[in-house]
Amino acid sequence: MSPLDATEAGFGELPLLDMPAAPASVREAAHRRRLQGRLLRAGREAVDDRELLELLLSGRRGIADSGDSAAALLAVFGTAPRALAARPDRLRSVPGLSDDAIAVLKAAEALGIAMAREEVPDAVRPSLASYDRAIDYCRTLAGHREVEKFHLLFLNRKNRLLASELHQHGSVCHTPVYPREICIRALELQATAVIATHAHPSGDPEPSRADIDMTKRIKDALKTVGVTLLDHIVVTPTGAVSFQTRGLL
Repeated sequence: MSPLDATEAGFGELPLLDMPAAPASVREAAHRRRLQGRLLRAGREAVDDRELLELLLSGRRGIADSGDSAAALLAVFGTAPRALAARPDRLRSVPGLSDDAIAVLKAAEALGIAMAREEVPDAVRPSLASYDRAIDYCRTLAGHREVEKFHLLFLNRKNRLLASELHQHGSVCHTPVYPREICIRALELQATAVIATHAHPSGDPEPSRADIDMTKRIKDALKTVGVTLLDHIVVTPTGAVSFQTRGLL
């Protein structure tokens, strides 16, 4: 039936405002394509944390609305890096977040750490200007954690990175550290030097008295097996303090 026939039959032309809205899934797909295009065209700075999380979560099983899930993550963790760094059990507490989505977030975190590690210079002597990249790596590794985690970077005689390992989990203000275990692991890897790093979830990177005492115990223990503690770096999402540059070693 032509439009003229429809009018003559009494139906008239369908007003524009009465046209049915596109289904939600169609609108979401169009929105996602716009976000993808903006990210690919203009780069990371063109999208905010919520939009990045939304892109990661879109299309995941069990996610009804990736935008709502992204907003919920930020409401709980504050920033995208903290959301990626959160433990899986903490992520499961976010309403509507499926294991499929959690796996994607943890994969994104792992890739971010791998990229940061690639930026660590072969030699990480504190006297080199490129040592800043080693500090950036430590911040990526531990700076966004909700609890203190103590990491160790084991180096060979040329100060090349042999291994980067988590030594201990902790609480929001304390991490138990065992110098004997650090010495054993250094000998297993045939390391000649170690850099220690841990986060201060409070956001203040200033070393505490306990941090200073613990560092001395680690340094003294490593010395007995011929291994040097090059540095202990306290990190937060926005800053870092090096014991080496502060003269605390």
